[in-house]
Amino acid sequence: METSAKGKAKRRHLNSEECREISRRPEGSQPLTQPHSVTRRHSNSDTNRGLYPRTPTKRKRDARDDKQQQGITKFFPVISVVKVFSPQKAAMSQGSGSIKTEGLNGELIPKNETIEEEEEGLTTDMFGDDKEFERCWSDPAFMNHHEEEVEALPDAFYGLLGSSRGLAHPQGHVDDLPEEVLMLVLSLLPAEDLYCNVSLVCQRWRNIVTQSLFVPWKKLYYRYTKKEINAVKEINAILETHRIIKDDQESILHIVEFMAQYKPSQKVKPEAVLQSVRTHRLFPQAEACIKRRLPKLEGIEGGPNPWAAMALMLVLCDGVGDVLDLVVCLRGCLPSASAITEYLSAMATMLLAMRRNDINISNRWHYNIFYVLHLMENALPTLITNQTQVQVTHEQQQILNHDIHRDHVVKIMAFAGTGKTTTLIRYAQQRPHQHFLYMAFNKSVATQAQRCFPSNVDCRTVHSMAFGAVGKRSLKKLTSNVKPFSVAWVLPKGSGGFVNAKVVTLTLNAYMASADTHITPNHVPNKYKNTHGQVTMPDRNAKRMFARDAQRIWDKMAALEETREYAHHMTHDGYLKLWQLQRPTLDKYDVIFIDEAQDCTPAIMDIMLPQHCGKILVGDPHQQIYTFRGAVNALNLVEHTHLYYLTQSFRFGSEIAYIGATILQVCKKVKKILVGGKQDGCVRGKAVDSLRLLTTGLSPGRGKIAVLSRSNLSVFDQAVRLTDANPHCRLHIIGGVENFGLKRIMDIWVLMQPENNRSRGEWRIKDSFIRRFTQHSLGGYFGLKSYAKKTEDRELEGKLSMVEKYNSRIPELVERLYGCTEREAQHADFILGTVHKSKGLEFDTVVITDDFAKVPCAAHNLPRLSSDIPDDEWNLLYVAVTRAKSSLVITKNITNILTLAGEYFLRTELTSALLTKGQPPCCSVRECHNHIMPDWPLAMCKLPLQYMDSADDGGPMCGACVLQRIGPTASLLASPELLKVLPVTEEHLNLPINYALLMALF
Repeated sequence: METSAKGKAKRRHLNSEECREISRRPEGSQPLTQPHSVTRRHSNSDTNRGLYPRTPTKRKRDARDDKQQQGITKFFPVISVVKVFSPQKAAMSQGSGSIKTEGLNGELIPKNETIEEEEEGLTTDMFGDDKEFERCWSDPAFMNHHEEEVEALPDAFYGLLGSSRGLAHPQGHVDDLPEEVLMLVLSLLPAEDLYCNVSLVCQRWRNIVTQSLFVPWKKLYYRYTKKEINAVKEINAILETHRIIKDDQESILHIVEFMAQYKPSQKVKPEAVLQSVRTHRLFPQAEACIKRRLPKLEGIEGGPNPWAAMALMLVLCDGVGDVLDLVVCLRGCLPSASAITEYLSAMATMLLAMRRNDINISNRWHYNIFYVLHLMENALPTLITNQTQVQVTHEQQQILNHDIHRDHVVKIMAFAGTGKTTTLIRYAQQRPHQHFLYMAFNKSVATQAQRCFPSNVDCRTVHSMAFGAVGKRSLKKLTSNVKPFSVAWVLPKGSGGFVNAKVVTLTLNAYMASADTHITPNHVPNKYKNTHGQVTMPDRNAKRMFARDAQRIWDKMAALEETREYAHHMTHDGYLKLWQLQRPTLDKYDVIFIDEAQDCTPAIMDIMLPQHCGKILVGDPHQQIYTFRGAVNALNLVEHTHLYYLTQSFRFGSEIAYIGATILQVCKKVKKILVGGKQDGCVRGKAVDSLRLLTTGLSPGRGKIAVLSRSNLSVFDQAVRLTDANPHCRLHIIGGVENFGLKRIMDIWVLMQPENNRSRGEWRIKDSFIRRFTQHSLGGYFGLKSYAKKTEDRELEGKLSMVEKYNSRIPELVERLYGCTEREAQHADFILGTVHKSKGLEFDTVVITDDFAKVPCAAHNLPRLSSDIPDDEWNLLYVAVTRAKSSLVITKNITNILTLAGEYFLRTELTSALLTKGQPPCCSVRECHNHIMPDWPLAMCKLPLQYMDSADDGGPMCGACVLQRIGPTASLLASPELLKVLPVTEEHLNLPINYALLMALF
């Protein structure tokens, strides 16, 4: 430590005992180990004076400063020279004369000058009274015994990863970093962190974030995505100034011209950038396009403007892989990773702005860049636990860092495959002192969770808790659900019939799913189909009547007395409702995990939300597929104190992620973007020959291919198709063949047979419900069909359709399916099931059947997307797509959805590469007779696509067909004037009758 008295500097070295004594006292240890936790007083009485870390501030260069740096002797004049004997330097002076020594001002000292050590600004008088100082130079033994202690070097991360305790040496702190280094570190963070976290740490960090030259495009891109007013105005002004507008057919070329003016914030040699990007596979196409379509664009020595070439390459990219390859190229010529992200952010901002301003470009262009930026800025750190090392995303880490309190309601919006369950497991592992309840809806999910979660977590289903509390009292009168058939027999006279029974049943179900204490007219559906299939809207009196009848049945259900009336039996949702009405308390838990919160009913939420503990609701609002059971999207309706997102899926790569993200964007107007990992994936049928597999019934490997359908009828169709092609084919039915309803299908077929055949044959109807329709008063098979129609029983209608479609083959097919099914999926050649049953599962390859909600044709032939399709239908398609891990076989319907986002699977090729013996090929569009123009620099080609039961071979496409589909992108091929003179082909469309009539009218 240093002291001064009467103008003389003195230094006193503490011995080891004195250091230990200081370290035992908080006032001595804290300023050294945690300097920023100590309040600085800066007074003479402060015992820690001089120990605080100091961050030197940069001195701003004054206009009067000399250009050449002045020597130190200008500021500290040499008063006298203290000569110190140094054996090492004496040896050096006697040695080779080739060794050069720098002088004070940087000039070389001539060889013939004597080397002397100069102590600037110090005099011998300052050390005259310090005997200890003189002794340290005169006594070598003293020097060896009292070595001067020096400050330990900072740790490798400058405290950026937190401070560790119990270290032998003090650590450095991030505040010790020079501002330039700190800026470089912070520039690697996502913009959201810069604004929401970094800028709140301290004023120094805030000043860095707010600097106009600090990652300007990254910040502008983030602000524009959030629709910040000034950012929107700034970008719109750029679009207007550079004619990047909807009405300009050359807007794509204008954005290339704009990016040619890009000015990097760090010093970069354009020639080096050009040399690096030349190695990319798309550079020849970009160079040819610039040469022919932008001849006035100023280039550099050796080629085109590199920033313009890169902009074109990003437009021409086939997928995320091409953008990643460009990043690899740029690492060799740009000074830092932030320089790469800056350019990508600039391009992403402009492409997003074009989409938002209704310029007809593919959303894939922006998606590719967004995806790569996400991967670059959200590299997976490693979370070290006692068992293993687990990689967590930046989004997961934010959740793990949240310490929940009793009054917190945390919502986690988790896309498919983003590791929500893993996040909850890690959250509980990090808090062993807290007691958690994990609430699931499915017993198998709860059982699996119990094996994965730590011991401080109880894994239960909400129905199991309700059964233990109240449900076991009704054990002798339990039933799965109330059917309109049973309700019809207990309705008052004059109010009977299957249609009225259907309305009363719906009223009962709505009440049991609600948080209400009594049945009211509000629980009655607002519309229903009458006996003639016409939509009826009940008036107030009719609603009161239906509510009164439903209340009578509920009172009988809640009574403990046994009864033979099936309508008065207690259902699982019924005893859950009774438990909710009792206002249960779960005081032994500190935190409740509510999984699949999007499928919660209001009754369940009324049980969980009032609990005096923290609540964490987890789910995907786009996987809500049980609204027909009364489920509500609690993730949207419940008020929260904290909100987190999980958007990066571990299940699949960019190709499958793009399909899922586009379905949400086009069909549901979702703004959040789903991304995946770096793994490969295929959606065009290249990885698996779906046509061959499904026509031969031969699988390349067991347990790998799943065929997912919207309905049970389609599942049955696929099972018949595969076993017809290969009788030895082994199938796995998701949910179990015993739960598929083959026995009921067989009973319906028996009911369909003439009564004489039923009595003579060995067939017997085992299902009590189906057997009731053998009575003449109920009308037999046609009576059952009428009942299904009146009650709108979709499941029963599906089984009736199977029986009518396969008719006489039903007995043989039922027997066949029982014989060819495997209980375990890994032993099956093909896995079949509905989306409802496959939710939560994943498969290597997924084949989508064509029975989902329809988009009848591509965007250029479709005036608009129908708004009558409920969100549940789009959610089903999204769930089906996101079950795939590596390969997805899409349908023509899905490709039509993608066209609504501007994605037609069109990619560019050099025209010279398509010429056959000098002749250009014909357009691949059916009924189009145009040819590819040989003098155009580029040509558009449709990529080949393979569906489940058909294929699109793709091929070159003429300029007129390209213009018809993707508008301004066609300007990359030729001028709009040349494109417009080409003859346009009228496509023949095979539309459903209702769509054809609508398009004829409008």
